[in-house]
Amino acid sequence: MAKKRVFFLKIALPLLLVLLISFPLQSVQLLDIAISGTAGETRISVSFDQSINYTEFTMENKLIFDLLETSSGLDANKFEDLNRGGVSSITLIPFYTANLLRLTFGLTNSVTYTASSEDNKLHISFPNPVGKSFEPWNASDQEITPSSLGYEETYEVPGMISLDLEDADIKTILRAMAHYGGKNVVAGEEVKGSITMKLSNVTWKQAFDVIVKTAGFSYREEENIIRVAKGSTFDKERESSELAQPIVHRVYKLSFAEPKEVKKNVDKLISRKGKVEVDDRTNSLIISDIESRHLDIKALLDILDAPNPQVDIEIRVVDIDYDFGRKLGISWSVTNLRSRRINIEGSVTHTTPIAGVTDIAIGSIRNFARISADLDLYEKEGKTKTIANPRITALNNREAEILGGKKFPVYVLDQAGNATTRYYEVGTKLKVTPHINSANEITMDIEAELSNVDPTSLIITSTEAKTRQLVKDGETVVLGGFIREEVQYSEEGVPILRSIPLIGFLFKSMEKRTTKREVLIFLTPHIIKYY
Repeated sequence: MAKKRVFFLKIALPLLLVLLISFPLQSVQLLDIAISGTAGETRISVSFDQSINYTEFTMENKLIFDLLETSSGLDANKFEDLNRGGVSSITLIPFYTANLLRLTFGLTNSVTYTASSEDNKLHISFPNPVGKSFEPWNASDQEITPSSLGYEETYEVPGMISLDLEDADIKTILRAMAHYGGKNVVAGEEVKGSITMKLSNVTWKQAFDVIVKTAGFSYREEENIIRVAKGSTFDKERESSELAQPIVHRVYKLSFAEPKEVKKNVDKLISRKGKVEVDDRTNSLIISDIESRHLDIKALLDILDAPNPQVDIEIRVVDIDYDFGRKLGISWSVTNLRSRRINIEGSVTHTTPIAGVTDIAIGSIRNFARISADLDLYEKEGKTKTIANPRITALNNREAEILGGKKFPVYVLDQAGNATTRYYEVGTKLKVTPHINSANEITMDIEAELSNVDPTSLIITSTEAKTRQLVKDGETVVLGGFIREEVQYSEEGVPILRSIPLIGFLFKSMEKRTTKREVLIFLTPHIIKYY
């Protein structure tokens, strides 16, 4: 049988213990924590036996201070249900490997605070979020309870270790890891097998994590005990625990979101015994589930039930002389354009194209006010004509539709031979879906359709464009390329004589003039801000 090599420690455990006892890492001791103040201000004072160095940061509703080279002189490491000036809890966690003591203040609300150290004390102050006066509190005066003792750094053990394992029994390895780390490790009956690996200079937590996961198991910490078992075992335990908990009924009234849409996300959070119902009359969700799931659901609804930004879209459809349109200063580009032949962003498609229409062009304008003034000026000269100038407000990520045109009736026979009237829409049809990003830029999904009907044949011709454009707030997108040719005839000649039958053509001349006209669609989005 192959010789099994059990993992060895880079630093021998007896020597490590001697070093820790002889040369303690911490040199500063925390003596006491006091909370005082008024209805307007909360003051926290932390006392030490000498000057202190620290780093600080916030996380959710917590103030966290990492006290460097510090140990706690208090008998308790955990204080809960304080209710003093917005301070709900205090925890002290020693991190031996980093040689620091983490001091965490749990708050009822996030606050803006100030912190300074003076005369072996750390002073912290912030506005009292509760707004009520309270009695002073000292950590050293508190009664010691079992729940306030033994709060240590999770899975962290001083020093680095190395492992060299070959076909080693997983239970033997877990017992050895528990002995070295000073942890209570319990392995389930299903924890079996062997493992081969080699690790060098890793922490106890890293080694334990790799060993358990490589063997195909999971682990969970329950108070000061680490349990190792299959993931399915923990899932069954959690499910059994939830089935044993009582059902709590709550009504969540939504202010902005639609209950039917939110329900799809809430359904993913409910337990097996949970139930979600929609009440459209009160715009509410009626949820029956266990308390722990209610906490998750409430956190989700706080995010989803938020006001949806709106975008005001100003649209101007202009019929313009083709040559004049080229001089407007529009930056024409195929950027953000996609066709079936070119694989780039956006898209343009044609269906039964209008005679004379060329490829759709897409452009952008940064100063639409100047071009709008030019359009108004030249409209008086007949070079431009505004076909439609609507405005519409669209919700973020919601489609808005505009039709500028007309409906005309067509008389047809149904299957029974009865005469019926069917209406068709022609003109300019726009569908716009705005998407606002974190930089207050707007991505617009645009579908434009320009259609016309031949009054004699009743044949409808149309051109459709589909694109996605990213613009800044107030910037204008232009869709062009809807071009048609107009033929005009003019006659000049001698009065009266040019009207004589048969010989009148001798006294007149005919002139044929072909002009090109283009329809431009301007879209200018504005984000509606709430102050």
